[in-house]
Amino acid sequence: MRIPFLPWPRPASAALALSAILALAATTGTARAATLALDNVRIVDVERARSTPPRCLRIENGSIVRIARPASRACRRDARTVDMQERYLMPGLIDMHAHLSLGPLQMRRERGQLTMVADPDDAIADHNARRLVAFGVTTIRNPGGDLAAAARYREALDGGRLTGPESFDAGPVINNAAVRGLATAASDPDEVRQVVADQVEAGADWIKLYTGLDREQLRAGIEAAHAHGRPAVAHLDAIAWPDALEMGLDAIVHLMPTSPDLLDPQARRAWQADARAGTFAFFEWWEHFDPDGAEADRMVAAFERHRPVFDATLVAFHAAFVQDLDNDYKDDARRHSHPALQASWNDWFTFAIGWKPEDFVRARAIWPKVQRMAVRLYATDARLTLGTDMSNPWIAPGISLHREMQLLAEAGVPAATVLRAATVNAADALGAERRLGRIAPGHEADLLVLDADPLQDIRNTRAIHAVVLDGRLLDTAALDALKGE
Repeated sequence: MRIPFLPWPRPASAALALSAILALAATTGTARAATLALDNVRIVDVERARSTPPRCLRIENGSIVRIARPASRACRRDARTVDMQERYLMPGLIDMHAHLSLGPLQMRRERGQLTMVADPDDAIADHNARRLVAFGVTTIRNPGGDLAAAARYREALDGGRLTGPESFDAGPVINNAAVRGLATAASDPDEVRQVVADQVEAGADWIKLYTGLDREQLRAGIEAAHAHGRPAVAHLDAIAWPDALEMGLDAIVHLMPTSPDLLDPQARRAWQADARAGTFAFFEWWEHFDPDGAEADRMVAAFERHRPVFDATLVAFHAAFVQDLDNDYKDDARRHSHPALQASWNDWFTFAIGWKPEDFVRARAIWPKVQRMAVRLYATDARLTLGTDMSNPWIAPGISLHREMQLLAEAGVPAATVLRAATVNAADALGAERRLGRIAPGHEADLLVLDADPLQDIRNTRAIHAVVLDGRLLDTAALDALKGE
């Protein structure tokens, strides 16, 4: 049986205009949102792939209560009414792979030993949260990090001390090696079960299993998560996706299914004969894989049968494949990522450690195969979502989700499919389908107002006119203030 997902502001720059400062101040605090009527707005119906004629949307106490004809008295009565001039309204975006509070990955010498750490940082969480909202991301799934930091974030959010998306959190990923703040080590199935129990007790919404686990450890993690009423998600490497789904795995992350068991015998021998350790598999494995072959068919069939939650995070890998070039990822990161993370990426930590110029050429050459596999998987009935792997190299909060949508569209995934993945599918995967991801009475008012129809061109998701967060309208000045602009 499938188990569904359960349910410190920075000082403003002196260069900010007074109106922007006031707009930013209006996004925090515990005061209840005023009744709001968004009049003359076209609703983007992502499930039916159409946009409606102009409507009036009434919001009370942070929730949608009425959808009516334009200028409806019942919609506008005693409400702050904003004429949206036939702009487009869609549900707020959901990033299913956003490491909210993760600090930079560092090597430190502690007690005479060299240790890898990724300690949580509340300032980074605040920085990320504000910029996520500024780009229309109103909910995230935090796929691995410190649960105490996640609790501090939720407390600050609930207390009105910061502006940010709602977060569904996992604890540190469960692996065969520890990284403080990011990964907890487990050496056998019993230890995996104990780590799962400890994380549930500490407040984990779901359990993240990682590449270093063997089959019995992975199975133990899945079964323990389900025993505690939590879904299990995994980043897999050696274990083939279809095999893990047969074990009952609920979700898979990253379109890097680099298992030798997903290559035919001849291709497997050829790959393993020359395979290098590390992230070279990101392209070397794909050089031997046929996205229209029998093993690709097996993956597609497994997705159809088991319907896992899946986020491809194309943006994280594409950023690595073009890292040797001046590119938009670096521009986005310089503008929107926290300086401490940028420093780490510039100093040493990337997904392309050790790559030479010819390796980048080979990586870019296999990209059409990745695109083809993305199209095949996103055409299945699996619970397809979107994620960015935020806080990893060259991934910037908020704007990188728009790049993920564009990459999928460039691969050939229809805009309506991408928008469903970013909203209604993600809400369903989080077990929050009754309150998130749709524009309907009774749902929370987390919304995105656009100047153009995203169904016509996915790039229109960037044309953000305003964001509604918990029923509060954040205009352009407020969004610029959240970006620090």
